[in-house]
Parts: sequence; C-alpha cells; structure tokens
Amino acid sequence: MTIKDNYDLLRKLELFESLGAPQLKRLIFLSEHYLIQPGEYLFHKGDNTASVFGVLSGEFSVILPTQNGEEIIVGKSTSGSLVGEMAVISGETRTASMRAEMASEVIEIDSELFLETITGNPEIAKKMMQLLATRLVNMNEMLEANPKH
Repeated sequence: MTIKDNYDLLRKLELFESLGAPQLKRLIFLSEHYLIQPGEYLFHKGDNTASVFGVLSGEFSVILPTQNGEEIIVGKSTSGSLVGEMAVISGETRTASMRAEMASEVIEIDSELFLETITGNPEIAKKMMQLLATRLVNMNEMLEANPKH
C-alpha cells in the first residue's frame, strides 16, 4: 500500500477527516498497518492499552464475555471507525474484545501519538467527545432493550 493509499484511507476515519496533510502524514509514518483475518481478535477485554486502531476496511464485532463464558456481540465497527480509544483516554484496560468478521485492514496508532493528536487539535477533541457520548448513549439504549445482558 502506498503512502497516498494510506493517506486517503486515514482521512476517511471519522475522527481524522479534518486533519491537515502534515498531521496525517505524521500519523502514517509513526503508525503500523495490519491485515487481520476473519476470526482473529484485534484485542481482548482486559488487555493492556498501548494503542488505538483505525479500521481502514472490513468489519469487526465488539464482543463482551458473559459470566458463563459465552460471548455477546454488542456492536459492529466498520471501515472509517476508530476503536480502542476509550481505553487509551481512560488509561484503563480494554472494555471489550474486537473480532474480525472478514478480512480487515487496520492502522495502529500509538496511544501517546493519538493523545497528542487529539489534544493538539480542538476540533478533533470536540469530535472525540461527541463520538464517546454517542457510544455511551447507544450502549445505554442496548442495555435497556436487553436487560438480561
């Protein structure tokens, strides 16, 4: 994949669409790019946090384990999504697992680089707050609709 391809894909991520070329190029050069196969986990609930992932293509299920060892899918993340940012911002371990449902491409952004990027850009910081608030509202709605989980 060329730098231009990475640039075009990174620019499609919901949080980074307003970044300028120098900031996007910095993210590209300081980040890793991976192909994740169907059924592979990007991370597991409880993992330590070292990075945020941008889903460049494909689809991931957001999974929570139940007390009896089963898994429930509580959401989906598709191309253009950012995942893992809640743990990076809170400094806590991962709150859910992410499993690829098809061949998927991701870019891994180091937590320090991610935090520098959002704190150095008020527009991105605002978008990050909106994104987190929306996810919280969606999770609450899902829990209210399925009180057993």
